[in-house]
Amino acid sequence: MAFAPIKASAKGGKDFEPIPAGVHMAICTWVIDLGWQPQTGKFPAPKHQVYLKFEIPDHQVTWTKDGKEHTGPGTIGRKFGLSLSEKSHLRPFLVGWRGKEFTTEELEGFDIGSVIGKICQLNVIHEKGEKDGKTYARIAGAFALVKEQKQALAANPARAKPSSEMLVYSPEAHDSGIYEQLPSGSRRCSKTVSRIRR
Repeated sequence: MAFAPIKASAKGGKDFEPIPAGVHMAICTWVIDLGWQPQTGKFPAPKHQVYLKFEIPDHQVTWTKDGKEHTGPGTIGRKFGLSLSEKSHLRPFLVGWRGKEFTTEELEGFDIGSVIGKICQLNVIHEKGEKDGKTYARIAGAFALVKEQKQALAANPARAKPSSEMLVYSPEAHDSGIYEQLPSGSRRCSKTVSRIRR
């Protein structure tokens, strides 16, 4: 299935236990174009952002939905400015994941949606919230899989398959059914969703 490109250029609720700190194998399951989002602090100008969400297969969690108990992999995500400039956070994150720098051609317009379904190692750290004192898990960086991990996945391909549906959201089409599945914060974004069915 072809997806609309999402290109970057060099130009309150229930408390959940955070993903444990450390390095985890992860599968990218969401690439959501958040559009131009307002900012706060020293640089309040709107910023074009993208949200990447990952499943952590080796960390299982339990939750209740519609009165039923469910168990599945924990998830974690991070927002990035949709830019591959030298000062961006997205560029070093993807370089670490890919294990190589971007070519000049890729810097002209790399399709962020191409990471959907891809596997990496995530470095997760814990931080205390300044206002509530709660512990939050944050993605600090990404790394390519090592040789032994690739061999283990080749021997057991099922571990490389996410348990939930993968979504790529971009500004060129709109699917109201998928749009309603997104968190309320994401619904303020461009109304485009490309859907992947397993």
